Amino acid sequence: MTTIRFLQEQALFGGVDDQAMAAIVPLLSELSFAAGEAIVREGDDGDSLFVICSGSVEVLKATAADDGPFEKRLAVLKVGDVFGEMELIDMQRRSATVRALEPVSALALSNGDLFRIYESDLPTFTLVVLNLARELSRRLRSLDDLAVHYMAMDPAADPW
Repeated sequence: MTTIRFLQEQALFGGVDDQAMAAIVPLLSELSFAAGEAIVREGDDGDSLFVICSGSVEVLKATAADDGPFEKRLAVLKVGDVFGEMELIDMQRRSATVRALEPVSALALSNGDLFRIYESDLPTFTLVVLNLARELSRRLRSLDDLAVHYMAMDPAADPW
């Protein structure tokens, strides 16, 4: 079992006190995935976010090419990283496929369990959601930088 201290060191649970973590830990599902296994698939319904406890995953996005569709790697996530959080916020289908690069252990938090935190401990719920917002903001800033980089390479490209 992953320790409370380990979870508190991760961005998602940063600032959450020991008592609140003791109530959250039983809500988390421990999962294991083999190298090469798809953990979530783009387009599927999703109701959980995942915290990587060991191993690494790649995030893949489907795209079209002249010779047919393929998947493009967007990111590699490692211990402590979170994925699947977008579906808890916007209630849409999975936006990308996440595949294990090596054996992976992860903890899953469902939207139902996040709601249980809301019902039982509003300050902790608020902190966790704020931590999610911060993580999404960091990712958006990174994508902004990447977009500017590619636009600079092709000045004729107009994303809007």
